[in-house]
Amino acid sequence: MIITRKLEIFVAENDKELRKNYYNTLYETINTAVKVANFTASHLFMMDNSIPYLSEEDREKLTFLGCKGQKATRQNAPYVAASEIFKGKVDMGMISAIQQGVRKSYQEDRKKGMWNKSLRSYKSNMPVPFGANRFLQFGFREYADQDGVCKNGCFFTLMGIPFQIKFGRDRSNNRSIVENIIDGKYKMCTSSIKADGKKIFLLLCVDLPQKNIELKENKIMTAFLDAYYPIVCTCEINAKQAYDSGIKVFQIGNKEEFLYRRIQIQEAVKRCQINNRYTKGGQGRKKKCQAIDRYHEKEKKYVDTKLHTYSKMLVELAAKHKCAEIVLMNQKEKEDIAKEDQFLLRNWSYYGLKEKIAYKAQRYGIKLTVK
Repeated sequence: MIITRKLEIFVAENDKELRKNYYNTLYETINTAVKVANFTASHLFMMDNSIPYLSEEDREKLTFLGCKGQKATRQNAPYVAASEIFKGKVDMGMISAIQQGVRKSYQEDRKKGMWNKSLRSYKSNMPVPFGANRFLQFGFREYADQDGVCKNGCFFTLMGIPFQIKFGRDRSNNRSIVENIIDGKYKMCTSSIKADGKKIFLLLCVDLPQKNIELKENKIMTAFLDAYYPIVCTCEINAKQAYDSGIKVFQIGNKEEFLYRRIQIQEAVKRCQINNRYTKGGQGRKKKCQAIDRYHEKEKKYVDTKLHTYSKMLVELAAKHKCAEIVLMNQKEKEDIAKEDQFLLRNWSYYGLKEKIAYKAQRYGIKLTVK
């Protein structure tokens, strides 16, 4: 099972001038990657629509040429064109990885009916992928901080730039995951670098081995995604008393800690919007809406964190009682109701919770069924 962890990183260089050059190199690479992504998306769109009068069969027979006139197939034409334009500016492996992601997104948009909206564009906050073999000297070592205190940090080199990982409080146990990668217990996959404002993040993709636990094939945990409790689940356990049915109900999370907190953030957004009516807009929209954007980001992070917590608790509960299957009851019906109810659609993330339960259950070998 492949997971992605978001880790803040920074350039590990004390010399100010050298550190500035490293950051310039990094941002130039990111800007070039954005150009490659937009060039690829435009190229794919052009190949599909440059000759609209031909049938799909006739289009497949066409011969594509690179910028210098060499032949290219429909599949590798974007790579041939991009490699000629951006050769020497960025790593060729990075171009290939970017184009794979862009092609996948383009095909998904095409299936959904991309003619109802504009072509997807890529900006400077897009993740820039690098193969696992590009991350050199990945490991922990001792270093002295600004106060001269000796500490143990994780460092790696990418594009000749030394980076250090900032773990912070590490509530997600990221340090342990990195240690397992270095020890060879976990496999590092193609990962990405992302610039988000003034911060830089490593989107670390890790292939986790499946946990070997004993599960009972006929044992099922039934779960309901509810509006009052995020998850209500039932499981058959050993009856301790003669009057005990052996069926126990578990409640994961509650309305107060999830829904009410989310509504509080939304009310704060409304107050900011009302106050903005009486604020002069001389500094532009971005300056005027900073507070609103912060609250939107806070709500997004809060919901994502809670959904991860609830899904983890459910899967670990199923594994503890050796349930081989988790069944989400009436899920499709609830999603249909939520689509009609604007309050539920806005505040209750049924789909997001279902997706997180699915990939966490996969690691334990637990089957997920939606009814």
